[in-house]
Amino acid sequence: MGAEPSLYDVLGVAPDATAEQIRHAYRAAARRTHPDTGGRAPAFAQVNVAYRVLADATLRRQYDQRLAAPARPGAAGPPPPPGRRGGAGAPQPGADPVVRRRYLVLMGIALALFISGGAVVRLYSLPAAMVMCAVAAVIPPIAVAVAGRPRQPPGTDSRHPPNGPAG
Repeated sequence: MGAEPSLYDVLGVAPDATAEQIRHAYRAAARRTHPDTGGRAPAFAQVNVAYRVLADATLRRQYDQRLAAPARPGAAGPPPPPGRRGGAGAPQPGADPVVRRRYLVLMGIALALFISGGAVVRLYSLPAAMVMCAVAAVIPPIAVAVAGRPRQPPGTDSRHPPNGPAG
């Protein structure tokens, strides 16, 4: 996954471009990326966001300040434009491999229960197959809850006080 281009790169203008240059670049980019003319909808949406931010003097000033701010350690690419969801504090889906592994294991168990309940156990015991399918239907919401639960940083444990157990 590469770094997201700046809004100036999306429109193909320099950071010191005038409002007229931005409007001209937006129209050309919109024609090029519009889905009705053979472009892709995500690219067209990105062009619209870039124009909305860069055409408004206040939003453009805020965006320029965010671009000029020193990069935080671990931050990749330019910051998201103002008004866009996400950001430094928002968890990114699939970012934590441990959570992803737990989710996939739980979903694998649910799938195995559905398959075994429908194909194997059904031949021997219909009530057992029904129970297995019912349990398998409960696992996906649990998997989502486990994956969505915030994790504590490694080395911190809420069960023990910071100075160790009292002895």
